Amino acid sequence: MIRMTLPTVFFVAFSSAAFVQPASGQTPPPTLTPPAQTPKPPPLPTGTASAIPPTATPVPFPAESKIAFVDMQVVVSGSKLGQSGQVQMKALTDKENADLSAKSKQIQALQQEIASQGAVLAPAVLASKNSELDKLQRAAQFAQQDWGAQIDSLNKQLLQDFQEKVLPVLEALRTEKGLLVIFSVSESGAVAVHPGLNLSQELIKRLDVKYPGK
Repeated sequence: MIRMTLPTVFFVAFSSAAFVQPASGQTPPPTLTPPAQTPKPPPLPTGTASAIPPTATPVPFPAESKIAFVDMQVVVSGSKLGQSGQVQMKALTDKENADLSAKSKQIQALQQEIASQGAVLAPAVLASKNSELDKLQRAAQFAQQDWGAQIDSLNKQLLQDFQEKVLPVLEALRTEKGLLVIFSVSESGAVAVHPGLNLSQELIKRLDVKYPGK
C-alpha cells in the first residue's frame, strides 16, 4: 500500500479547531484559542488553494494517467464523514464559548464594581473583593487551559478516525484505477493540473456510501 500523508486541514470554519496531525518535519497546525478575552485564531489558510480549478461540468479522468490528485480540504468539508466531525467539534467549542464568556462577564462585572465603588468601600471589603477577583481570574485561566486540552484531545480522535477510514478508500481507488500514486493537492507543488485528475468528488462519493452518517 502506498502511504499518503493527509495535508493540514482546518476542520471547522467557525472555530480554530485543526483536524490534522502534521507529518514528520511539518509545522504543527495552530491550536484552538478560547473566545472573548483571548486573541482571535488565525483565519483559514488560503495559500494552499487547489491547483485544480473547479469546473461546472465534471471532466472525465484520463484513462491513460497513472497519477491523480485529491483536495483533502474539499473532502473534509464535502463528505458526511467530515461533516460529522464538524458537528462534534462545534458542539464542544459552543460549550467552551459559553463557559468562558460567562466567566469573562463575571470578572468584568466585579472589576467594574471595584472601580466604581473602591473609593467608598471599607478597606476590608475592598480587599475581600480584590481577593475574589483574583480567584475568578485564576479559575478562568484554568478553565481556558482545560478547554484547550479537551479540544486538542478531540482533534486527535477525529484525525485518527478520519485517517483510518479515508486512507483505505483512497488505496482502493488507486488500485481500481491502476494508479501509481495519488497526490495531495496542497502538498504536490503542482501549479497546472488537468482537471480530470481531481478525484476529490469521487472520493467523497465513496466515503458517503461507506460512511453515510446519521
